Amino acid sequence: MECELTALIRERLLELPESFAPETNLYDAGLDSMGIMQLLLLVEDRFGILIPEADVSRRNFCNVANLSRLLHERLAQRATGGV
Repeated sequence: MECELTALIRERLLELPESFAPETNLYDAGLDSMGIMQLLLLVEDRFGILIPEADVSRRNFCNVANLSRLLHERLAQRATGGV
């Protein structure tokens, strides 16, 4: 999922260097508050999930690794009938 998220960010939001890694800070790469909202909408649309407002945090969106973990959690909850 990290590769898919990186590709989505690279194609739609930010110019990322080839050396970009899942732990690279997206804010240092240019992500701002408007970018977070754009990324949120892209992710919700691409993965067909709703991310609760409480999960839209700087920590969850600071890098691809954290965002991937959040998505895995939300997808697992959906699969088990959770929130």
